[in-house]
Amino acid sequence: MRSLSFDAKKTFKGHFKPSTQAERDFYKALKRVAQVSGHIVDNHLDGVTISNQKAMQDALDRYSKQLEPWAKRQSRKMLETVQKSNKRAYTMKSKTMGKEITRAFLDPHNISAEALIARHLHEEQVRLIKSIPVEAGLRAQELARKAALTGLRATPDKGTINEIKKELGFTTEQAENRARLIARTETAKANATINQARAMSVGSRQYRWHNSGDGAVRESHRIYKGQRLQGKIFSWDNPPTLDDGMTGHPGEFPNCRCFAEPIFDEE
Repeated sequence: MRSLSFDAKKTFKGHFKPSTQAERDFYKALKRVAQVSGHIVDNHLDGVTISNQKAMQDALDRYSKQLEPWAKRQSRKMLETVQKSNKRAYTMKSKTMGKEITRAFLDPHNISAEALIARHLHEEQVRLIKSIPVEAGLRAQELARKAALTGLRATPDKGTINEIKKELGFTTEQAENRARLIARTETAKANATINQARAMSVGSRQYRWHNSGDGAVRESHRIYKGQRLQGKIFSWDNPPTLDDGMTGHPGEFPNCRCFAEPIFDEE
């Protein structure tokens, strides 16, 4: 197999990276869920206590259920953007190779397989979106219990209670952080899963691992068995186990910005 030279700048400009537009739009939508969830929690707070835990959790549960139709629309929108972005990458790849590989996407078998993958991703994303308000309530209850236990000490730790009160005030911010993690992780996972399915359907057996190339890359996604992970070749059917013990392809890990560049026999 002839190996093409790796042009980092060219690869990082588009190609097989997760769609930043999809992630940005998905986070913007999920952020609204986080803000409403935080507002519901705030309405039931009285200092470091929750005035009515059941009423608060009931309100959050109702909101979670009401989200389902909206969550389905947001998930579909994100998946469609990822699929279009990934298809553009294959179009560019086929031009580089001088071979039409995107035509294979029209094969009925490939369309059916991709639809199944998209449906599984869609169902998981809807579940995660609906979990944002529920988790915000559970976290607030845990902090309130911690405050109650701290306050019952013979010599109450005022510093600890103040910290808990501060944390409770950050309910919206914490929910937004959760929304950001979901948006980044799910966009990357969707890109990784769709990319792998398409690559294997048109004959790719291997890929090159690429990270985002900046200072925020985690150590285990930068170094692999004492060597530079960037540009390293792996098989689709044998995901690597990284130095941190986690196994998977690029983009399949929480908060991961890595991506796979498919390799074809013609290269």
